[in-house]
Amino acid sequence: MDKPLQVWIVDDEPTARTIAATALDAPDFAVREFPDAAALLATLDDFDAETPDLILLDVDMPGMDGIEACRTLRAGGNDAVLVMFVSAHNDLETRLIAYEAGGDDFIVKPYPPDELARKARVAGRLAENRRNLVAQFHYAQKTAFTAMSSMAEMGLVLDFLRNSFACGSPEALATALLDTLRQFELDGLVGVRGTGGRLCFSPRGACSPLEHSILEHAAGLERIFQFRNRLVINHPGVTLLAHLPPHLDAEQVGRLRDHLAVLAEGADTRLQAIETAQRQQAQAHGISDAIAQLTGTLEEIDRLQAEHRWRASQIDEEYLEQLTDAFVHLGLTEDQEKALADMAQRTHQQLAALRDEGSGIGDRLRAVARRLELLARP
Repeated sequence: MDKPLQVWIVDDEPTARTIAATALDAPDFAVREFPDAAALLATLDDFDAETPDLILLDVDMPGMDGIEACRTLRAGGNDAVLVMFVSAHNDLETRLIAYEAGGDDFIVKPYPPDELARKARVAGRLAENRRNLVAQFHYAQKTAFTAMSSMAEMGLVLDFLRNSFACGSPEALATALLDTLRQFELDGLVGVRGTGGRLCFSPRGACSPLEHSILEHAAGLERIFQFRNRLVINHPGVTLLAHLPPHLDAEQVGRLRDHLAVLAEGADTRLQAIETAQRQQAQAHGISDAIAQLTGTLEEIDRLQAEHRWRASQIDEEYLEQLTDAFVHLGLTEDQEKALADMAQRTHQQLAALRDEGSGIGDRLRAVARRLELLARP
């Protein structure tokens, strides 16, 4: 053992106390004597007093006897203290009553001093094993509580990541992040990148000028920065400043720091997706506007082409009529008239082909406009 075994001797006979103390006069024992059960219980009620490892408790004492004292001891929650009853009675009934009262061992008066020392050392090893078991129990209990707390906190993180997909704007994302901080029972500020610059939010709404300046300063710090109970987590598009409660221990602070880092990183990733979606939406609107303008232009081109074709056809027909009328006055031979007529007919056909080709280009432009319209649809 690292320290002496604390042994408290309770006996109304001074001689019996002296015999027991002498038997335990060794470096591995620290002995304290009490003349009756009342003095023992009063000392145990003193929160500043050191707790014993082993109590040597006489069965027969005036006032409160050892059996009743042990029952009172156990009823008060002192289960870790070992109790060894000391009695001149060696009958079975006394032993059974002692064990039923909560005793751990029994020794009969008069006893050899070395027997008491051996029993005390065995009790010391048993007490140390109990302490180790209690420590392991508390550690397991703390580990289980930490695991449950961590799982609950991770659930909040996962809820935020899932709910962030429904956020369609930086403002909605900042509101969701602040709501998650509130569920962590934390107060803080959130800064997110917006189209017009950094947007700052607090649990009370828009940040005050002072809070805005604090966030601006925090955005220039390291990725993760902690000063006293202030924790700052920075990402390109998100700055999170949390006020940590002063009662948190180092383990809790470390766990919160990890959770908040995941929150900020998830918010930054979602913000990038929101910005990408906004750019794509703006591009889609731009394409839609361009398609509308292109469609209007094509309609105007179709109208002008139709008008030009009709006018060209009129001019062509008038030209052929005028040419035919001119044959009468020119005095041309039949072959000459035929040659000129064929030339005019070929010119007419070439002009018609050009008009048809212009119409085909318009059809191709309309097909391009339809494909652009399909691409612009969400």
